[in-house]
Amino acid sequence: MGPQRHASLWTAATVKMLGAGLDEASFVQDVSRLVGGHDVPTDSWSTGAGRATRTSSTRRERILSAAAVRALPNGTALMLATGANPAMVRLLPWREGPRVAEVAAADAAAVHEITTGTTRPLRVVR
Repeated sequence: MGPQRHASLWTAATVKMLGAGLDEASFVQDVSRLVGGHDVPTDSWSTGAGRATRTSSTRRERILSAAAVRALPNGTALMLATGANPAMVRLLPWREGPRVAEVAAADAAAVHEITTGTTRPLRVVR
């Protein structure tokens, strides 16, 4: 898949889940920009002529730097969904979920089908 096709798929997705292991510099910069920024209040003090002056201002800072996107820990993901604020989510490995037996059976069946070339109708698991 070429870069243009990848970009088209990325843009069309309404929910994006990004996990650990992102290393492409331009991509993590883009993700950092998508997450957005927030205003950080800053105060500075100066003294002169026998008095002190405080100046308050705000500066814009990224919520999640590119370095932080790149360093997402295992077991977490960044979820970007259209119309919603970005969210950091904890992933539940399938081996620890309440339906571990059902997922394991489906996984084993899929591996068997892939390795033997057999197919069967898909069943929706809810």
